[in-house]
Amino acid sequence: MNATLALIDLCIQVALIAAALAGLYLAIRHRFKRHCLTMRASVGLQILVVIFVMAPSLAGYVNSWGGWSWFVAEIIVHHTLGVFVIGFWIYFNLALAGVIKPPRRLRPYMRAALAMWLLSLALGIHLYLHIWR
Repeated sequence: MNATLALIDLCIQVALIAAALAGLYLAIRHRFKRHCLTMRASVGLQILVVIFVMAPSLAGYVNSWGGWSWFVAEIIVHHTLGVFVIGFWIYFNLALAGVIKPPRRLRPYMRAALAMWLLSLALGIHLYLHIWR
């Protein structure tokens, strides 16, 4: 990945977090249809970014494996958190569509997903600064 693509990706990630926070606001205001639409669009775009930008970048680091380091551990934690966020999103959509039986309350799981997404973004910013600055 080059520096320009990495910066574009970082800007997209910040916009997606802003959209997720807007989704949180909509949920607090009990505008659940808009919340769901906002979150589906945000995570849908996130999945595309992961497939076309982040996965190839991760593959590049894996292919040039230089052993364990704090940097590699941070990359793994960052990507693991991102995968969990996408997994939660799939779970929420299946539960809300009635495909699987949801738990009594989805709110704690949704809050956990937001927290993981925010932590993943913070790690992503740190990785960006480590690699490109």
